[in-house]
Amino acid sequence: MENQRQHSNNAPTFDMIPMLMANLLEDNKILSAKIDALNKKINMSMTTKKDDDNERMDVTEAQKYIPGYPAVQTIYGWTSNGQIPYHKIGKRIYFIKSELDEWLSHGQHKSTSVLQQEAEEYVARYRK
Repeated sequence: MENQRQHSNNAPTFDMIPMLMANLLEDNKILSAKIDALNKKINMSMTTKKDDDNERMDVTEAQKYIPGYPAVQTIYGWTSNGQIPYHKIGKRIYFIKSELDEWLSHGQHKSTSVLQQEAEEYVARYRK
């Protein structure tokens, strides 16, 4: 009687258990693969963005990154004058990509009159 009631409710029989387990394991495997792929995609997009923005560059890498490829000595000059954002660790100078992007987006180009004024102020300060 009990067996008949389970059968009438579409309940699995004992003979069906191996097939149902195999189906469940296969479905679990597929779902796990999809979840792993989604997690990997999310982690990569978050990591890539974060890493790209905080990427550290040395002087030669910054030279290649800055439009116009300024000379290395020019970049050192900019750091000495405080014209470009940089970080110093020991004797090495590093640049952070997001900071360079910000600096570049603000159009750090000075007019001839501003450069002339700065040159006159510099000469006046250091004239002996």
